This record gives sequence, C-alpha cells and structure tokens, in this order.
Amino acid sequence: MERRFSGIRFTKAQHEVNENWYSWLSDAIAVPYLKNKECSIHLEFDDDELDRFEKEIETTVKNTLQLNEHHRHQTKPHLFAYYEDVVLVIGEENLEEMPLLETEETIFDYVNLRRLSIGKGSLSDNFYANFSGNCDWEIEHGVSISFLRGEELAMVSSVSHICNSDAYADKAKDQYIYVGSHLKTTPA
Repeated sequence: MERRFSGIRFTKAQHEVNENWYSWLSDAIAVPYLKNKECSIHLEFDDDELDRFEKEIETTVKNTLQLNEHHRHQTKPHLFAYYEDVVLVIGEENLEEMPLLETEETIFDYVNLRRLSIGKGSLSDNFYANFSGNCDWEIEHGVSISFLRGEELAMVSSVSHICNSDAYADKAKDQYIYVGSHLKTTPA
C-alpha cells in the first residue's frame, strides 16, 4: 500500500517497536534543514487520518522540505537555551561529551538529528514537522525540534511531545519555543 504527499512516496511498514502497529514511511530523501542528509519521513497518522487530514499533511510535508540554513540559524538560540538549562541543572563539570560553550554558533556541531515525523498536536490540533535525535549535552533525553505546519519554529526540547501544549497539557505553553527548568525562550 502506498500514498503520495508532495510528490514523495510513502509506504505502510510494520512499526519498529510493536509488530501489531504500522507506520507510514517515505523513501529516504535529502532534507535541506538537515544539510541535505537523507532520511525517511514518518507520518504519525492512521489510514483514516491520512484521508481526513490529507491537505494539512500535504502542506506540512511541502513546507518542511523548504526549511533550510536560515531556519537552522533561527533554531540556534533556542537550542543554546536548552544546552544552558542542562548545564545549570547538572553543572558544567558534568558535561561528559562536549566542551563548555560560550555562544550558540557551534551548537549544531553537538546535535545529530536522525528522525523526521509529521504529526498533529493533541490539544492544539495543529500540524507539526518534528526533527529528533541526539545531543551531546543531554545524552539520555536527546533533542526534539518542531515546526508548526512545517514552517514556523514551535518547540525545542528533549525528545517527548510534538509541541509544548502537549508536553505540559497547557495551550498557553505554545507561546514559548523552549521551556526548561530555569530558562524559557519565545519566538524572535
């Protein structure tokens, strides 16, 4: 079984964790936000939702593939806030995998985004593109970066939810990009 969104082929595949579930995966494609690194796109929808939200999914996929170096640059201050927040919690002497950073300029050198998924928020009903993977300052929880409709930076956090309103069960949290123990960031 296959579907197409923005000209990209998605096929139904057995879920990587539970053999009773399935996922919709694209062929591996070059993703500009990832500096053209190839990855598959995961659609976090069942068959009925794919039909019901076809237009929204199409728009989010299309917009996501237009994210580029400019958007990476916009992400840096929020990633750096996440880094700084972790350092405040654990102490700089406990950074095992990386040097202490003074500025945000090299923050992406310590991030390895491996997964791209398209999904819908539970509380907000908005659609998001979510990049997730590892970061050297928070090895256990990793990093997640979401874009509302695949175009507007919406969240930077550890790997958990697709948007802040879902993570905190509070729609008001969507006014922030990063929400941490000590720091919060808002859109520029």
